[in-house]
Parts: sequence; C-alpha cells; structure tokens
Amino acid sequence: MTTLPSDCACSRKGFKALFTKKEDEKLIKLVKFYPKRKDINWKFISQQMGNRTVRQCKERFFNYLDNKINRSEFSPEENLFILQKVNEIGKKWTKISSLMKNRTDVAVKSQYKKLMRRNATLENVMSISTEPYSTCKSRKCVGLDEVHTDCLGLIPKQERYEPYENKSDDINDVVNTLFESIDYSEINMADLPII
Repeated sequence: MTTLPSDCACSRKGFKALFTKKEDEKLIKLVKFYPKRKDINWKFISQQMGNRTVRQCKERFFNYLDNKINRSEFSPEENLFILQKVNEIGKKWTKISSLMKNRTDVAVKSQYKKLMRRNATLENVMSISTEPYSTCKSRKCVGLDEVHTDCLGLIPKQERYEPYENKSDDINDVVNTLFESIDYSEINMADLPII
C-alpha cells in the first residue's frame, strides 16, 4: 500500500508540517480576539488550531505573521548593533532582538550569520553590503538575469533554469503545486528508501 501525503503522520499533534494559508488566517483571527498581547491564551489557541502545539502557534505568529515585525533590510547601524551585542552578551538572540525595533530573534540570528559569511567585524561592518551575492558587480558574480543570451546556447535546453510561471508568495502554494505536478504512476514505490 502506498502512503500519500494526506495519509502521513501530519495528523499527530506537534508534527512539523508547513502552516497552510488557512491555518495562518485562523491563527491571526484567534490572536486578534485578544485585545492585549499579554492576555493571549496560547493553550486555547493551540487547541483551536487542532494539530499545532503552543510553541508552534506562538513562533508562527511572532516570527512570521505579526504585522508589527520589521521586514525591511537591516541598516548598517543595526548590523553594527548586532555585532556589538554579540561581543557583549553572546549569541542571545531573544535578548538582542528585544533591544531592537521590531526585529525577531530569528531575523537577528539570520542577519548575524549573513554578516559572518561576509567576514564582518566591528571595524568593517558599516561598509559591508548585505545584499544578495547575485547583485554584486564583480565579473565572477553574475545574477541569472545577467547571463548573456549568446551563452545560453552552450547550456543544453533541458538543463536550463526556467522560472516557474505561477509566482506565489505563499510557500504552501508552491509546495502543493509541486506535489500536484508529480505523476505518482511513474514512481516505482519499491525503489524508494524506507524511512
């Protein structure tokens, strides 16, 4: 018997499955029910969500859904502040993020890792760009949209990256589209590894 995604262990409470758009909407509505954040009953919300733990609900809301989150690029001053605080108190992301204006601990940790990949120090952090590598202007670093069209003939057609036409900001839509595009009749279940 084959196991389809709907038959998986996703129904267990606390299973790490992606939040659906409907779950996100439900979570936002449940949180809006409480006038003050300190009054939010996360246990009740978790029960209403069904298969989500208190921790999953809190983290999803505070790290991704809360409209108070600052999602803009980190400024050079914020980058300097992060490095200074890591030097002072260590990698205590929750503490550092609480000292910043509407930045989550997840975002601060991610930014710190980005700075470390760029060899940032207290001395050079104000001059370091944290833009994605593909936008830098060196000859070695070229974005996909900057490849000269004459060079495309060198890459076999089936190996070229073609952007997906149905762009969506919702990762759940992308994953669902991916699963819907798989022809399960072509998959030999005996060849799949047993997990």
